[in-house]
Amino acid sequence: MKKVIITLFAAFLAFNLTAQEAFTTDDMVLNLGVGFGWYGYGYGATSLPALSISLEKGIKELDFGTLGIGGIVGYKHATYNWLTGYDWSWTDYVVAARGSLHVDLLDIDKLDTYGGVALGIRAETWKYYTYDINTNYRNVKESTIHPLFAFYAGGRYYFTEKFAAFGELGYGLGYFTIGASLKL
Repeated sequence: MKKVIITLFAAFLAFNLTAQEAFTTDDMVLNLGVGFGWYGYGYGATSLPALSISLEKGIKELDFGTLGIGGIVGYKHATYNWLTGYDWSWTDYVVAARGSLHVDLLDIDKLDTYGGVALGIRAETWKYYTYDINTNYRNVKESTIHPLFAFYAGGRYYFTEKFAAFGELGYGLGYFTIGASLKL
């Protein structure tokens, strides 16, 4: 399945339509994404794709590209059920600021390539139902907040002046995120 998604994404990037500057200081872009790949839950965990929404504004033109800033909000949920009575579930919420540098790496019309970092917080909640030899079965709920440092590299391919598909590789809510972008 991964090969099919990557092949389709590469095919979209290969089409040359009409020339346009992909990202400038005049642009504000809204992304709706679905993230795949996860870490930390272990073998046997069932995980829904991460969901995210981000907004980015171009702020400064440089000789080699455009700087953008914005933010991201995301959600991720996973469960783990074991036959011996252990039932776990994790929920992560992410709120972060993002900064990116947009550079025309491949010289393909309508393609916006970029990389960047995100700084923020990850709020994790988890609960589990487990067997304790002293108290028998019990429900446990816990939560914590961690700092988040994430990095990413990606690209947007514009099918029209306002609508694009995007893909990002990196660390955050998933290792690979795909979705749709809309210039506002």
